Amino acid sequence: MVLEDLYNSNELLNPIEVEKRTKSETPRYGANGSLYIEKELVVLRGSQRVTTAKKMGYTHIEGIIINEWKFCINSW
Repeated sequence: MVLEDLYNSNELLNPIEVEKRTKSETPRYGANGSLYIEKELVVLRGSQRVTTAKKMGYTHIEGIIINEWKFCINSW
């Protein structure tokens, strides 16, 4: 389903998959020496759904933090 079809359907059925990361204490630099701004939460799957949700006026959408979920499964 392409972005426009998703928008026209007015339904966001699947949660996005997010990875929780630890920010580095030391500054990191990207291309051309520009400062790289690290984020605590990174969308791994479903970034088009995030864009579509914003376009549709959503303030919250369902998501799963996958690296915490895997930790819980492995600890059983």
